[in-house]
Amino acid sequence: MASDVQKVKPSRYIDGEFWELKDRLRKEIEDNDLFRQRFDITVDELRELTLKRAKFLLSLPQIRQQFADQLANKKGFISSSQAIGEVFSSVDMSVGVKMGVMAWLFGGAVMNLGSEQHVVKWFQPLKDLEFTGMFAMSEKGHGSNVRNILTEAHYDSKMQEFIITTPCEDAQKFYIGNALQGNYAAVFAQLIIGQESKGPHCFIVPIRDAEGNLYPGVNVTDMGLKEGLNGVDNGILHFTGARIPRENLLNRFADVSAEGVYTTSISSHNARFNAMLAALVATRLALSNQATASMKVALEIAIRYAFKRVQFGPGDGPEVPIMHYQTHQLRLMPNLATCLAVTFANRYAADMLDDDFFHKRDLVDNRSIQALISGLKAYATWENLQCLQTCRECCGGMGYMSENRIAGLKQDCDVFVTFEGDNTVLYQQVVKELLAVFGQKLGDNRVLQTLSVLQQETAEYIKTSMFAVGTESVISASGMMKALSFREGRMLRKLAGRMLKKVGDGEEGFQAWNSCLHHTQALAKCHIQRVCLEQFVAAVDRCPHQQEKDILNKFCLLYGTHALYTDRAWYLEHGYYTPANTKDLRQQLLSLCAETCKHALFIVEAFRTPRISVHAPIAGVPSTKAPWAYYPEPGTENPLVAIDVDAIRTTPLQSKL
Repeated sequence: MASDVQKVKPSRYIDGEFWELKDRLRKEIEDNDLFRQRFDITVDELRELTLKRAKFLLSLPQIRQQFADQLANKKGFISSSQAIGEVFSSVDMSVGVKMGVMAWLFGGAVMNLGSEQHVVKWFQPLKDLEFTGMFAMSEKGHGSNVRNILTEAHYDSKMQEFIITTPCEDAQKFYIGNALQGNYAAVFAQLIIGQESKGPHCFIVPIRDAEGNLYPGVNVTDMGLKEGLNGVDNGILHFTGARIPRENLLNRFADVSAEGVYTTSISSHNARFNAMLAALVATRLALSNQATASMKVALEIAIRYAFKRVQFGPGDGPEVPIMHYQTHQLRLMPNLATCLAVTFANRYAADMLDDDFFHKRDLVDNRSIQALISGLKAYATWENLQCLQTCRECCGGMGYMSENRIAGLKQDCDVFVTFEGDNTVLYQQVVKELLAVFGQKLGDNRVLQTLSVLQQETAEYIKTSMFAVGTESVISASGMMKALSFREGRMLRKLAGRMLKKVGDGEEGFQAWNSCLHHTQALAKCHIQRVCLEQFVAAVDRCPHQQEKDILNKFCLLYGTHALYTDRAWYLEHGYYTPANTKDLRQQLLSLCAETCKHALFIVEAFRTPRISVHAPIAGVPSTKAPWAYYPEPGTENPLVAIDVDAIRTTPLQSKL
């Protein structure tokens, strides 16, 4: 018999504040043949299908309202856009990315970097699908270091035009989404007046007319077949003197008069460019959100399959579901816990962004939210890839089939770890912000800085050493939070101390930083894990339904336990944990994986992923393409309540591949 908790239907709490909006969009997708998964079409056909899907979704009243909310700066439009992106990405990741480029990246550039005239000219027609846009920042020679892009925009005062030029091969705009189908591009280029560069600025450049003809001075090359996301038409943009009106400069932060006089509210090139990038930070959060959407689909497929796929069993008795095995639980349950943790952290970051946008604060002044979102994007996309690989392996040969979706999700999401910022570089950004905040507390005197670091190190060690830990359970949520905070603080102080010593000994700053990069990666990950655990704990506390709250609390404890047990060597090395402590963590990890496994179907049901998005026959979705791969929906009984194998067979189980 299943427990009473197991019979409880999930509320809308896990689905989030915008569950009604998500449900309306799911209904638009669920019975629409346009969104049936296709694995039998060419790249060109897939691109056309992706464009049709994107235009259909952009035409929906809910999306048109989203554009209106963004125009009106309605509070919550960031969070609602994240909810929309989750639904669309779960059914087709190419559509999620394509729409992100067409509307949110291009449209976001216009809204956040332009003035009212640009919004009227470019954003409002965009929401009416009069054209589609693209976003052109990355170049062949500059992906992460976009401040040093090479594309040039020379001002011609006689014609009052900018001349967009690709001066060399390394200046070609690379991996531009919607390049083969879009009409306009938000192009980042060095603004040059006379012989002086004013640094990178953003320009709206016409690419092709309504009939698809390229404008003079614009060349587009198809980048062809990729590992994944082949519904997105990535291309190379090469400009040979493309002319655009002076008014096409997005001029929120700087402008050029008809006579060629440059004015700006931010005199520093670096500070001005940082302000431009800060205004676009919401698109980076969208990637973290898309990564969790992918995890939700893959985990639902792997978990539903695991409750029906049987293999081996006790003695001569019937075979049991593979989810019964401890090793299977240890592989899938921590990933499910991580998915929940990142989901709540994403919503926390979106709420913070919404507040900043609503109050019209310059995001360049809020470096902490920039660092948080950079870290979340890196953490979520890396965790997603690991999760997808685990889900694939847990489904055996069935997980290798395109029809069961996981293989395709792996291919589509692989690039997430390097676009919108290389993850390794983003983690450095997180740590630079942590160091900046830490440095503000120390002052400018290097001797006093060093002494202060040593004093803090000693005080923190006494306060959070294993002796202090003994007063609080290492396996409680508060104990785990304390451990992650200790590690984050210890690594931050150690890094600050190392940098002070190296620079004090005469080592050049760039080289000193380079020799500490391995340290930055571990510190950034720990920081994000701490934030995720904090937000998971807060989400559990807010949950209004007691039984659901109890379930979420188990997953919250599992998330923290898994993170700490994975890094137990560090805690032992630094004397924070004793061997007995890590044994306690191991025992809790094992017991929580077994316990949360009983609620796994409850959680994936709470994700509310449409069956058309799940698609996989091994997850109980009938398939005409692969009827032999169909595994029936799990029954309502929970097979892991007891080892009574007869009780497990609530519906026919299958043991053959």
